[in-house]
Amino acid sequence: MKVINKYIALEMLKSTGIALLFLLSLVLVITFADELDDIGDGQYGLAEVFKYLLLIAPRNFYELLPSAALLGALITLGGMANNYELTAMRAAGISRWQIIFASLRVGVVLMVVSLLVSEFVAPVSEQAAQMLKFTAKNEQIALKTKYGFWTRDADTYLNIREIANSSELKGVSIYEMSESNGLEYATHAEAASFVDSQWELKGVQQTTFAEQAINITNSESAQLESLLDPDLLDVIVVKPERLSIMGLASYIKFLENNGQDATRFVVAITSKLVRPFVILVMLLIAIPMVLGVNRAGSTGTRILIGALIGIGFNLVDRLFGNVGVLYGLHPVIAASLPFFLALSAAVFTIRRMG
Repeated sequence: MKVINKYIALEMLKSTGIALLFLLSLVLVITFADELDDIGDGQYGLAEVFKYLLLIAPRNFYELLPSAALLGALITLGGMANNYELTAMRAAGISRWQIIFASLRVGVVLMVVSLLVSEFVAPVSEQAAQMLKFTAKNEQIALKTKYGFWTRDADTYLNIREIANSSELKGVSIYEMSESNGLEYATHAEAASFVDSQWELKGVQQTTFAEQAINITNSESAQLESLLDPDLLDVIVVKPERLSIMGLASYIKFLENNGQDATRFVVAITSKLVRPFVILVMLLIAIPMVLGVNRAGSTGTRILIGALIGIGFNLVDRLFGNVGVLYGLHPVIAASLPFFLALSAAVFTIRRMG
């Protein structure tokens, strides 16, 4: 049985890799076509487009892996069925459930890979991709560190400690340099809001560095027409689906401690926790299509049906979370219900096989 397990695992990993490469290439080609319209904006050229595509690849890899696993299982097991390899295995005393568990072992390996990419690679690369695109198009220098968000515009440096959303900032510091690269003004505001096409600063302290003295002035509020493009903040602001599980958990705790609504983030973290297990569900869906009595006659037909199932599940999974919350469902239930429905359907179908 060890030889059979190894054989099935290698073949499924090979087929899944090919399916993933195809799907990933297709998505990146479509994205490349979309990005061509932006070439020429600022310093956003062909080289930046390829860098952008490279940086978003981990996120697409993670999202496409369940569909690729489904297609890989259909290709592998379907090919084995057509070549009567599965029949030979059954004749040698290997049960249907042993074949199923051999396939699920591959799913566990893919789950681990999916979790590692989604936790440690995709969030960082996605943030870098969005930052690269915006800064190249708008010719602004921007950087996000553990000390907040930094950007530079000519001789002015801006630091933002906390970004609530694209129009609400906290802990804003503005440093204006002189022509001789000396610090001329340092302005700190407790908060900033974008209202009527300008920034309103609250709790403002401005320090002026003169040759002979340092002057400090305080005011309750101040207005600036030009502080930061809100479009840049749309890139930097936290997007739940692109955070890691640890990042989401930390942010949910922060929002709850500050009395803010964390529903979107609860939906996102539930989806993140469930997502790796979707790979196993996709494999369970593929198995009856190959081992069932009324299975599809050709590998091509199975692959087409599998592709439709994978795309359909992704669409339902993305839409159901927010729609469910809108109609009063608990965010955990709303985010996990498509997964459990698919799991129930797969288990029911396998049990009907006998």
